Amino acid sequence: APKTSCLWKNPQNFVAASQDSSLIFALIKKTTVVANMAPSTSDPGGDVTDLWVFGYGSLTWNTCFAYSARVVGSVPGFSRRFWQANTVHRGTPDKPGRVATLVPDEKAVTWGVAYQLKGHNQVTRALQHLTIREGALGGYTTEVTRFIPADPSLPPCDVLVYLSTDENPSYLGPSTEQETAVAIAAAVGRCGYNAQYLFKLSHFMRSSVPMVTDDYLFTLEAMVRDLLGQERAKELENAQTVADELALTYRSDLDSVPVPCRYEYFPCRTECHRIEVRPASESG
Repeated sequence: APKTSCLWKNPQNFVAASQDSSLIFALIKKTTVVANMAPSTSDPGGDVTDLWVFGYGSLTWNTCFAYSARVVGSVPGFSRRFWQANTVHRGTPDKPGRVATLVPDEKAVTWGVAYQLKGHNQVTRALQHLTIREGALGGYTTEVTRFIPADPSLPPCDVLVYLSTDENPSYLGPSTEQETAVAIAAAVGRCGYNAQYLFKLSHFMRSSVPMVTDDYLFTLEAMVRDLLGQERAKELENAQTVADELALTYRSDLDSVPVPCRYEYFPCRTECHRIEVRPASESG
């Protein structure tokens, strides 16, 4: 069974982990990633040197960390739902946005992208970034689950995934598509309009796994387009968004500011040496 770890209830953990790689590994080990890995995936000091991370939301198009391979595929046993509030990237405390999380569902699969991180530096830098982006600012916890590549010639593997649970204050729980669409159409955050997040995720699904129809996602998209009006929706869909080119930087000089608010967005200069593996339907 998948194992979940609520590592980030204390915001100070994020600050320490973002500055000290040894703390990143100490915390990540609690998710049982290292315990479940073969010895060849760790160095003599016990640090992870080969790790796969699964993205099913903004990570499908916006990584801002280096990786060695990108593989489209799915994780069984989960449905993707926009039941997570977001008050930084795609909303504000007064008008929270709605972003994706994974909900246990034995009959479902969720499609996304798995990124392979190889070597101490690549693993450390990616986890430092994700610790802040998905944990401190996104409100997610971590879980280890199974990933099935779209290309049947590639083997399944364990992946680290960021998701929310009902213990998390940002988790909103079940809501109707109409309620969710109204919230998305009205919200905007540091990374742009909430609707752009939805449109980019829908575009990923249509371009990367055209053989799959995500009824929930596409219904939500149609509702938001109707609420915005087709002209405005097309304008947002085609606009360059802030999140396309941004990374997170921590400011240590703001002692009076709450920890999550000390992170600022700056141009992302990460150079990624990528080996992209796509299903046959994407070739050409």
